[in-house]
Amino acid sequence: MRTNLVIIEGAKFIYDTNFSGDPKRDRFGNDQRKANLVIPDIEQARRLIDEGYNVKLTKPKEGEEEGFIPRYYVVIKVNYDSPWPPKIYLVTEEENATLLDAESVSVIDDMWVESVNVVLNPYEGPNGKSLYVKSMEVFQKVDDDPISSKYAKNRRYDDSDEEEDIPFN
Repeated sequence: MRTNLVIIEGAKFIYDTNFSGDPKRDRFGNDQRKANLVIPDIEQARRLIDEGYNVKLTKPKEGEEEGFIPRYYVVIKVNYDSPWPPKIYLVTEEENATLLDAESVSVIDDMWVESVNVVLNPYEGPNGKSLYVKSMEVFQKVDDDPISSKYAKNRRYDDSDEEEDIPFN
């Protein structure tokens, strides 16, 4: 196993994600597939800063300074054009994992996310160091969505072909 991989667990996305690569989703009009990832472990964030990564710190909005707790975050990038595309899994409430491809990964842009575990490949280019997704689990948040929760529970029942299991004729 490579020792220079960066593993971040129990993270969350902050601000808008752009897994679709849609320039309209990026405030600078960039088509890079990326997201801002909160680093929950402060020591890990500081190590990444020491290693030269562009780790940023959140700032409070004007008038919300009191009680504000800053969080470290870093941009993570996704490259499906690589010979080794990322393995990004969407994990639902039932813990079913779906491997997302270059097209389907955009669903993450429009969903509530509970947490994220990610393995990142470091890359040093002419403009500095970047972190590219090697593999990632994205846990979808549905617990406070009663309609989604209802249908998730319905999918757990046995899908038998017997007529008596059908609630209507």
